[in-house]
Amino acid sequence: MYKVFSRITIIAILCIFSLSTSSVAAENISANHVDLDLTRMSSTMVYSMVFQMVTEPQKFVGKRIKMKGAFSSYYDEESKRRFFGCVIKDALACCSQGLAFETFKPRKYPKDFPSEGSSITIIGRFDYEKEEDGIGFPIIRNAIFIK
Repeated sequence: MYKVFSRITIIAILCIFSLSTSSVAAENISANHVDLDLTRMSSTMVYSMVFQMVTEPQKFVGKRIKMKGAFSSYYDEESKRRFFGCVIKDALACCSQGLAFETFKPRKYPKDFPSEGSSITIIGRFDYEKEEDGIGFPIIRNAIFIK
């Protein structure tokens, strides 16, 4: 029960305030080629799309996503893992929805990352990471920061 609560807590923190290494060959992720560009949508539409990604991740697995939001990180003591997130606020800026991401190239935290809460734009491939206990969460893999 505690383990399930812990996983749900991680997901909630990334969604409210929002690494495994990939053996996938290096991708040429271009700012011009994305399947879903959230940066071109209204804040209401972005919030709705991210909510759909979180609740129905199977529809988005493998798609290249571009998103803009606030940088967030969280260290999980149980798994000894740091999670990074891109958090998007709704139109009224009262609610937040976010996605975890991992970078394309290994980076040292905090030196090689933006400061907490700063604006970021990332592009990466959408995936769904399943944990051993069956609980999982959506994650943007091989993310690159766009300036």
